[in-house]
Amino acid sequence: MKLITINNAYKNEIDDKVFAKAIKEMKDFKDERMEVLFTEIPTKELFKWMIENDISIEQIKEYYEKYIKPRGLRNLQLEDFFEV
Repeated sequence: MKLITINNAYKNEIDDKVFAKAIKEMKDFKDERMEVLFTEIPTKELFKWMIENDISIEQIKEYYEKYIKPRGLRNLQLEDFFEV
């Protein structure tokens, strides 16, 4: 599954695998498309993408808490899921 929406507004496309690799390696990927991935992609689509890219809930939560939330960006639906 390709998350086309994260590249829609940009001239240069970044492959989904680049985002997946950054999350798995816990590297701060300083591109606003990473923020879009966490804050604008519907949670259901994000979970499908995570499964296809072998990313665990723990990895996504750790990345979100370490790099996305400190920037003042929130996804309350995703945070609710983390609490389950």
